[in-house]
Amino acid sequence: MKFAQRVTQITPSATLAVKRAADELKRRGISVIDLGPGEPDFPTPEHIKRAAEEALAQNFTRYTAETGIWELRDAIAQKYNRAYGTRYAAENVLVTSGAKQALYNIAVALFEPGDEVLIPVPYWVSFPEQIKLVGAKPVLIQPERDFHLSADLIQEYITQHTKALILNSPNNPAGTVLGRTQLHKIIELAQRHQLWVIYDECYEKFLYDGEHVSAVEFDTERTIAVSSASKTYAMTGWRVGWSVAPTELTQAMAAIQSHTTSHPSSISQKAALAALTGDQSCIAQMLAEYRRRREFVLHELRTIEGMEFTVPQGAFFVFPNVERCFNGQITNSAEFARYLLESVHVAVVPGAAFGAEGFIRISYATSLEQLREGLKRLREGIAQLRSDPAVQD
Repeated sequence: MKFAQRVTQITPSATLAVKRAADELKRRGISVIDLGPGEPDFPTPEHIKRAAEEALAQNFTRYTAETGIWELRDAIAQKYNRAYGTRYAAENVLVTSGAKQALYNIAVALFEPGDEVLIPVPYWVSFPEQIKLVGAKPVLIQPERDFHLSADLIQEYITQHTKALILNSPNNPAGTVLGRTQLHKIIELAQRHQLWVIYDECYEKFLYDGEHVSAVEFDTERTIAVSSASKTYAMTGWRVGWSVAPTELTQAMAAIQSHTTSHPSSISQKAALAALTGDQSCIAQMLAEYRRRREFVLHELRTIEGMEFTVPQGAFFVFPNVERCFNGQITNSAEFARYLLESVHVAVVPGAAFGAEGFIRISYATSLEQLREGLKRLREGIAQLRSDPAVQD
């Protein structure tokens, strides 16, 4: 079979590939500790589920506007206005089938062959692939120590073809966070070069120190905020995300969406509305548990020889450098992750998927019991790797 050339230029999602591999082992009856998922392990809060039940009872099961229901769009706009002092209205908001679709809508609406889009490393796996799908070129910004990102560093990568910059804070996979002064300088740089800034803030509520700073605080004319209900409210399967952008761009993206998915599920939209306007205590409860797990994971990793990592400031991942664990047949992060899955049945995501070879992503969006067993197996796997003659030089 001959497929379109664009298909040959992209790679499948590595995070989903890890999940499939782990699930296959589980189906064979093998006990797998899955430290790969990028989703909360908490149930969706009850008041959100009740809103979905009410939507069903009221037969709210037909098409909605391609932009999403007005009430949800207005709630999203008001959320930004309250938090960041913006002046958004419902007309600035497009509700999408998860943040991933919002990002893809942006790519289709803004980029074309010849355009360059700057993406700092490490990046979320879909950023460069979506850019490739529309024929533009992802340009990877290699980070400074501890994944620090600065305006001076970004300046080195800007050319006459640069169209946009994608930022992600808190970062998936490293958990790094852009500070106010740091982000302000980056936005000023983008303004000087008339770049679009796409700001993915899906983990905005999960910070362990300080406050989340949104790029829309500094610019709303060429900055696009992207987020979702998935992480904040444990609603990954409900598939509700959004973009907040200038009205003209929102209209263009709505036209694109009208010919792809039309709109997210009507029932999911009602659930997301309840999430945004209802009781918010679930966020603090989840954050407290993530904090507890984070401290446990960091403590355990510090006791494993060869693990080097930056303490994550947000999200629910740790991103250690494991190059010191490579030996003989294990020469890269994909081989290391495969070794862990096959030998000690622990699933992690190789750093190469995020543009950072030599690292692995460990998710602590799972129970302390699972984390305790998973890190025990990880320690055993690394010890076995060092002592097994089959993998020695």
